[in-house]
Amino acid sequence: MKKVIGLLSLVLIFISATVVAEERLTLEQALEKKKAVVLNELRLSPETEAEFIPVYDVYSLDKFKSNGRIGQLVQEFADSYNALTNVKAQELLGKWMEAKQAQLDLQKDYIAKFQQVMSKKELMRYYQIENKLQVAAEYQLGQMIPLAK
Repeated sequence: MKKVIGLLSLVLIFISATVVAEERLTLEQALEKKKAVVLNELRLSPETEAEFIPVYDVYSLDKFKSNGRIGQLVQEFADSYNALTNVKAQELLGKWMEAKQAQLDLQKDYIAKFQQVMSKKELMRYYQIENKLQVAAEYQLGQMIPLAK
């Protein structure tokens, strides 16, 4: 379980496994590597990219803060893993759903901000890229967290 917590902060940035693998990165380095992956896949014009980056940087920090709630829940689960009660399980599940909804709300909130600096097709591509990175990271995280007893 200690290994889970150690890797959690990097995984929750929602970067691909190839960026995380065998590297010890600071938060800033990890966010920059993720941004490079996103920009490479997004393929924006130089003008659009220049307008996109400031919005993206703020979104990335907001997303990292939101992901911190998930990290806290994983830690709370780890702390109660061997003595998990039905009451605690229900509490954690409720908090998990709230945290996941907050992540979705954040994505929705940023649609209008991103639309101001990029086309709707570019925005759709961006959210597809983010989703792929998120799914890969959540899969990796899921492999590290044991099922409740």
